[in-house]
Amino acid sequence: MNMQNLSFVRQDMVAASPRPSGRGGTLEWTRKNLFNSWLSTLLTVGSVLTVAWLIVAVAPWLGNSVWRANSLVECRQVLGDAPGACWGVIRDRWPQLLFGFYPAHLYWRPVLAFALLFAALAPVLLRALPRRALWFSIVYPGIAYFLIWGGSLWFPISVYFGFAVGAGLFMLAARAGKGPSVGIAVIGASVWWVYAAQPISSLADGMAPIALDSIASRDVGGFLLSIIIGVTGIAMSLPLGILLALGRRSNLPSSIC
Repeated sequence: MNMQNLSFVRQDMVAASPRPSGRGGTLEWTRKNLFNSWLSTLLTVGSVLTVAWLIVAVAPWLGNSVWRANSLVECRQVLGDAPGACWGVIRDRWPQLLFGFYPAHLYWRPVLAFALLFAALAPVLLRALPRRALWFSIVYPGIAYFLIWGGSLWFPISVYFGFAVGAGLFMLAARAGKGPSVGIAVIGASVWWVYAAQPISSLADGMAPIALDSIASRDVGGFLLSIIIGVTGIAMSLPLGILLALGRRSNLPSSIC
């Protein structure tokens, strides 16, 4: 036997074989994922019937809709007593959907606050930006409050000063080793916000008034209110979640106080 003619590796490619009939493709995927058992078949048939019923029920309502109307009243007049979708309400009420009852001549304020939101998020989300840009992210909540609700600029400044008071008390208590430094900082900042923030801001406003027209909270609504609630909830949940995670991992619960 000539050992040099033996090979354990195929030297040529095998021609591709045709796919077996009934294997692969849409029908095979449907059989495996939608009709692979009696329960799956029942759910698939029920879902198809539900979607078909919704289409049959909604199609006449959409088919009789009014797409071109200058106001909600005109849309209802065109419809009469017949059921149908009245899309004219969006054309008539889109400012209310976006801003609630915010004064129309002041729309630039929430729009500017919304635009600045992206500038405040950029240093948090993008590592390429310099870390000093985080200062704008820190002061943005005060700027947004001042733009949306108006009033004196000194009020959000005095609120920020409360954080400075808390940080100063924390460092003093930690350096002196006196009791729960975090608790002292929280109490000091809370006392400032409750008793000193408003009087200090009123005094500063009397000396150097910087203010915008005040807007009541009941006038803030629509998409604007949704953005405020969403961003505030996310921003507040992050530090609270970090504190709870640290407390859960700590072997000495009293050490965080």
